[in-house]
Amino acid sequence: MDFTNSFDAFDAGVAPGGLRNTTQIKILINVLLRNSGQLPQALLTEALGLHGLVNYFEAAQAIDDLRENGNLVAAEGLLSVTPKGILAADELRAEVPRSVLETATADLLYLQTQQRRSQENAVEILPAENGCHVRIRVADPAGTLMELTVYAADQAQAERLRENFLRDPSHVYATVVASLFI
Repeated sequence: MDFTNSFDAFDAGVAPGGLRNTTQIKILINVLLRNSGQLPQALLTEALGLHGLVNYFEAAQAIDDLRENGNLVAAEGLLSVTPKGILAADELRAEVPRSVLETATADLLYLQTQQRRSQENAVEILPAENGCHVRIRVADPAGTLMELTVYAADQAQAERLRENFLRDPSHVYATVVASLFI
């Protein structure tokens, strides 16, 4: 089968090289869930749209179709692939361009990491006179390792501090601790 020249999907927001074929979109979703296990639907659709691989509405429709035909099931807010979906993913994986699969997998891993970091480490943006305070907390299972409050001139700068911290909280922690011991 060759789906590369069969464009039947809505392609608004799809980057060059992204998927414009509904069958390829369904295969990609099956493969991602086959490789990742259970995922929240919102996380999966966000990963597919992060670099414009798939149109959001096409991804949502593909997930609905895959659930209806027995390739996916949803339980407790999580999607998972069924044995039928695993078979489809294994048999048809080659129909999805490798670059798309690699990008989608990397985007999914990135978003899962960001989600985990947001749950494990707290960031609060608090209003302050002439700006904001950004309070960060690095934690581990035993408790809080570090709390730090940083001034930001405005909300945009505060959001950037938040994003940069959540990108690699352990680096921030290691840098602060190392500078205190030098």
